[in-house]
Amino acid sequence: MARSLNKPAGFDDRLQYSIRLLRKAQKLALTYDSDDGFFLAFSGGKDSQALYHVAKLAGVRFRAHMNFTSVDPPHVIRFVRTCYPDVITHAPVKSIFALAVDRGILPSMRIRWCCADLKESAGAGKVTLIGIRKQESTRRAKRHEIEVSNKQFSGDFDQFKKWQRKTISAKEAALLRRMKREGKKVNEDYFSVNQQDQVRCINGQDSILISPIFNWTEKDVWYFLNEVVRVPHCELYDQGYRRLGCILCPMSSPRQKQREMQDFPHVRRGWLNAIKQIRAGGYCQANLPPKLPPPMRPIRHDTALWSLYSTGGTERPTPVSGRLAPISQFPVLDGFSPSPSHSGVRGGGKTSRLRMKSQRRFSPGGYPVSPTKNGMPIPTYN
Repeated sequence: MARSLNKPAGFDDRLQYSIRLLRKAQKLALTYDSDDGFFLAFSGGKDSQALYHVAKLAGVRFRAHMNFTSVDPPHVIRFVRTCYPDVITHAPVKSIFALAVDRGILPSMRIRWCCADLKESAGAGKVTLIGIRKQESTRRAKRHEIEVSNKQFSGDFDQFKKWQRKTISAKEAALLRRMKREGKKVNEDYFSVNQQDQVRCINGQDSILISPIFNWTEKDVWYFLNEVVRVPHCELYDQGYRRLGCILCPMSSPRQKQREMQDFPHVRRGWLNAIKQIRAGGYCQANLPPKLPPPMRPIRHDTALWSLYSTGGTERPTPVSGRLAPISQFPVLDGFSPSPSHSGVRGGGKTSRLRMKSQRRFSPGGYPVSPTKNGMPIPTYN
């Protein structure tokens, strides 16, 4: 990508704001990790590069980490190992293809288990720096510069400090009540957040997410990398890629997926093999609806018997002669129960039952069906 010689309007203000935010949050980061401070999530893309060098300019303590997913572009891996040797890389325990086979489903836009398993779990219990920007998408524009995982908090730094004090006060009060119930001696230093780990605004797998370049534009990022810190970038940007991430990411556009399948055929083969293993493992047979049984002969239209069945009776007419038979001999489709709500007719009076009899139809396969409120027929018997 060509260098951007013109400084974007307001760039200096945004840069200084990012530096001030990092310096204000450093005390919080050292509270959760006194040795390394911030946990910087690095990916090798332009945004994570900008985040890395802004943290360097701010002079805060941090440690950069990169989680491999087994579908990372080889160009990005070479670039990170060459230009950022201090970044700690983590290989996955299982490849994303093996995880897909274990789960029996591929990652999608709605079910993004890949991010949860391979990326988002990193930095748990720490203050994590991420390089998201609100200009990237409308969904990210709704987020804020400081968030707590599991959607516990989202706002600016001042709002976070108020939320933190309120959350810690509630936890301190609960812990104090528990200690009094157990008859333990109360020590005021026990409730100090800076000295003890028992009282925190986050616990376990939660993490505090800070986005220092949240208000930056794409022009800001390229001007910062090319004109301020003057560092190289990954060669894929020069080949026309706008974003760098996992190959065949569910969130990428169809056009980019087609190009990635051509540029990285090994990932395409990996997903095809995973799909074959999922099918061979019987996942589809175990989770798809079973095939319908062979068609039956239509039953006799007996108003009394049909009304008995439609109102939730314990007996049902046989498909051939209309004789009564125990309900256990005729299993119903999954999720269906003999009640007036499935008949498509409001009420359970005589008029409704007669209307039900007149509207009774048969499917092309010979199944007796009754219309529903939205006009779609529901089979009565298996």
